[in-house]
Amino acid sequence: MPASPSRQAADAWLADVEERSAYLSELLRGPRVRQLSPADRRLAQEIAFGVLRRRAELDYRIRLAARRPVEKIAPAALRALRIGFYQLLFLSRVPEVAAVHESVELAKAAGQKTAGFVNAVLRNHLRQQPRPTLAALLAREDDPLARRAVETSHPGWLLARWEARWGEEELRRICAFDNEPPVAALRLAPGLDAVAAAEALAAEGIATAPAALLTGALRVTHGDAAHSALLAAGQIAIQDEASQLIPLLLEPAGRSRLLDCCAAPGGKTAILRAAAPAARLIAMERHLHRARALRRRLGPDVPVLVGDATQALPLAGGFDGILLDAPCTGTGTLQHHPEIRWRLRPEDPARLGRYQAAMLDHALAALAPGGALLYAVCSLEREEGEQVIAGALARHRGIRRRPLGPVLEQLIAAGRLAPEAALATREGDFQILPGQFRTEGFFAARLERHASG
Repeated sequence: MPASPSRQAADAWLADVEERSAYLSELLRGPRVRQLSPADRRLAQEIAFGVLRRRAELDYRIRLAARRPVEKIAPAALRALRIGFYQLLFLSRVPEVAAVHESVELAKAAGQKTAGFVNAVLRNHLRQQPRPTLAALLAREDDPLARRAVETSHPGWLLARWEARWGEEELRRICAFDNEPPVAALRLAPGLDAVAAAEALAAEGIATAPAALLTGALRVTHGDAAHSALLAAGQIAIQDEASQLIPLLLEPAGRSRLLDCCAAPGGKTAILRAAAPAARLIAMERHLHRARALRRRLGPDVPVLVGDATQALPLAGGFDGILLDAPCTGTGTLQHHPEIRWRLRPEDPARLGRYQAAMLDHALAALAPGGALLYAVCSLEREEGEQVIAGALARHRGIRRRPLGPVLEQLIAAGRLAPEAALATREGDFQILPGQFRTEGFFAARLERHASG
C-alpha cells in the first residue's frame, strides 16, 4: 500500500523546499493542496512545518539511530526519516507502527534498499527502552553552542549573534516563539468593522479574537481563514500585525505621490492605498511573475512597474512618500518561514546589507524635498537595519532621521495601536522582536529630505 496522501504531500513539499529553494507557505497555495481532503491537508501541513521547525533535533536523533552523519544519508531517505521521526516524537495521536510504515512506503520510491535502511533506522530508535530524553542525549555533548542549536533547532551561528545582542533570556523566548505554530492575523478591508467581520467569520466556523498590536485587526483562534468567503471576496487578508503597521509609520494620509519600491505580494501597498485614496500610488516589483500577480491583486487603480530597486529607478522623482520594504534575510519571520533558518549563512546579513544600501540610495534619489521614506526589513540583524541607515545618512546630504516614537504615540492616541506598543529604539527607529506582540520581527527607520532639497 503506498504512503497516505498527507505523507506524500509533505514529502513532495519538503523536496521542493530543499531542491528548488521553494517556500513552504507558497507551496501551500499550490495545486497539490486542493487535491487533499481537509484532514489530510491539516496533517500534511503539520508534518511539513514541524519537520522544518524541528530539523536540528530530528537530525540529531537520526544521526544517533543511523550511526552516521545525516550528510551521508541520501536526500529521499533523509526526508522519509525526518517525517517518521517527527511523527514518533511530536504526534502522539499517530501510532508508532503507522509512522514507521508510512516513512518506509515513502522511501520505496527511491528503491527497496533505501526503504530497508529507513525501516532499520526507525526500528533502531524504537528499540531503545526506556527512550532517553533529548536532555539526556545532549548531556554527552561538550559544546554548549551545539547543545543549544539542537535544543532550539536554530543554527548555532545565529544563536551566538542573537545572544550577544539580546541576551540569553530573550534568545530563548525568540526561539520558542519561532518553533510554535503561527496564529493567522487578519487585515480588514476599509469600511469593514471588526465586530461585523468577526460575526461573518463565525458564521463560517472561524473563531477570532481582537489582535494584540493593532486595534483594527483580528486574530484567528479556530478554523482556517485561508478558505473563507470573506477572503475570496477581498474583504479580509491574512497579514502579520507588525507587517500591517509598517506602512502606517510613513503617515501616508495626505501625501500626493507615493511609491512602494518592493511591493509584492501587495499587502503593504493595499494599506497605503486605503490610507491615501486620493494619492498617485505606484508599485514596483523586480520579478515579472510577481508583478503580474500584484497587478491582479491591486487592480487598475495602482500602476505596477517591473523594476530592480538596486538600480536607478525607472521613474521621475518627486515622490513625497516612499516605502522601501527591502528583501532581507527574514530572520524576524522564522515562525512563518522555518526553512529560512537552514538556508542562511553567516555572511548573508552583510551581503544583503550591501544590496539594501543600494536600494536605499536609489529610493532616496526619488524623494521630493520635504518628503519621507520608510525603510523596513523583517530582519533582526544590524547589518540590514541600523548599519544601512547609518551608511545612508553618511552618504546623503540633506537627509535626516525622523524619530518614530511620536508617530507611534499618535497611532496610540488615535486608538489604532495598543497602548503598550512603546517600540522605538534609542535611535528613534522602530524595532519589534518575534513574539513580542505575537507578531513577526521588524526593523524600520524613517528618513526625510529637508524641504530646501
